Amino acid sequence: MTARPFFRITDPDDPVQVDQLLALADLDAEDMGAVRQTFRPWPGARMWLFLLGLMLLSLLPLLIPGEVGWGLTVTLLICIGASGLVLVIAGAVDRHRVCEKGLLLGWRGRTRYVVPWSTVDPGRVRVVERAGLLGRRHDTPASSPHFRTGLLVTRALSVNGIDSAHGGWVGIPGLLGVTDPVAPGARARSTIFVNWLLGTPDPVRLARAIEDAMVAEGYPARGLADAAASRAVVLSWNPDQDSAHPLPHRASTDGTTGP
Repeated sequence: MTARPFFRITDPDDPVQVDQLLALADLDAEDMGAVRQTFRPWPGARMWLFLLGLMLLSLLPLLIPGEVGWGLTVTLLICIGASGLVLVIAGAVDRHRVCEKGLLLGWRGRTRYVVPWSTVDPGRVRVVERAGLLGRRHDTPASSPHFRTGLLVTRALSVNGIDSAHGGWVGIPGLLGVTDPVAPGARARSTIFVNWLLGTPDPVRLARAIEDAMVAEGYPARGLADAAASRAVVLSWNPDQDSAHPLPHRASTDGTTGP
């Protein structure tokens, strides 16, 4: 069986390719088909063990004679319990849904954050450890709608696909008649593709679900999950600001690189 082709712009002035791009911008949640699996940005086991350790430490004031020790312990337990509840809510609200024809990202059922498989580059999918440190790079915003990592989630899967977080495709250099370059540091997009950072305790399992869905739709993505694990990157608290970005850039005219 012939593999399905990925979307690619080879000629920004080709009206057929421009129409295909505009058609991608019109896709919504219903176009992604049935949901195959759902993942959430729950905190990992280390974070829960850390909270458990804090709860055990909060029992130490019981060694203080009188009601002061009890009051302090109860206060600490309430604060730690509330923090855990916030983590649970944050993980329960956001969702990464692996559908038949693409990803649905966000908490809303009819989310506009859709990433069709035809735009995903299997060769740029990778596991990211210490994902919350990505914003410490000067060339990366501290927060972004593309970062779906919840609270205190340390592991994530980076998936490069179409940028559906902003309406329309106006202002991207080289497309739709735009010739002005994006100014350094500007928030305007320079490409139609983006790295989505999807927080999850088990990013390889998420990669496996994406691989299975893409292969089922006929895309050449066999081996995506194993390759994503082999390309895993560990982010640093003090990153080398002059080093190459850990999540590779993909220009609007770049093709896919394979698993």
